[in-house]
Amino acid sequence: MGDPVQGMPLGPLGHVEPPVADEPDGETRPPGASTPAVVYATAAAVVLADQATKLAAAAWLQPLDSVPLVGRWVSLTWATNTGGAFGVLPSATGLLVAIAVVVVAVLVLLARYLIHSPLLGLSVACLLGGALGNLIDRVRLGYVIDFIDLHFWPVFNVADIAITVGAGLLVIAALTAPAPAHSEASEDE
Repeated sequence: MGDPVQGMPLGPLGHVEPPVADEPDGETRPPGASTPAVVYATAAAVVLADQATKLAAAAWLQPLDSVPLVGRWVSLTWATNTGGAFGVLPSATGLLVAIAVVVVAVLVLLARYLIHSPLLGLSVACLLGGALGNLIDRVRLGYVIDFIDLHFWPVFNVADIAITVGAGLLVIAALTAPAPAHSEASEDE
């Protein structure tokens, strides 16, 4: 049948699938790739879940301190964190806000170039939503509300879970990405 058209990805059983057109700017992306709108909507859902659970924690846990949830293994515990992950850089709220703003801006501006697969799209959405969730706390309160307590790990929140999942998905995507195609010119050298 001949070689597939250059730039056209092979689909199942070697059939050539045309790239999917992106809505407003006419750019194309590979079949199965996430769209920026899906990534932003997923990130918004993460932010909403994070902020809703933090508001609930502030209303219900702050006066109680800690409530057992699953025996001795999981509790809901009121905690605040003025530092970064694991309490690093305590009381460096200004620096942490600046770092978060840069991370969020980079993810928003580069999202369309980073989401070549649904896995990468979900990774970017989780990282963006988690970073925004904790950024909102830092700007609004000067600290991050944490409430999930495993008793062997620092207390954390939904945004922290999203950031961890997003980073894990990013690693999986990097490890499972197909090798870049080699051109004939590089093979002759």
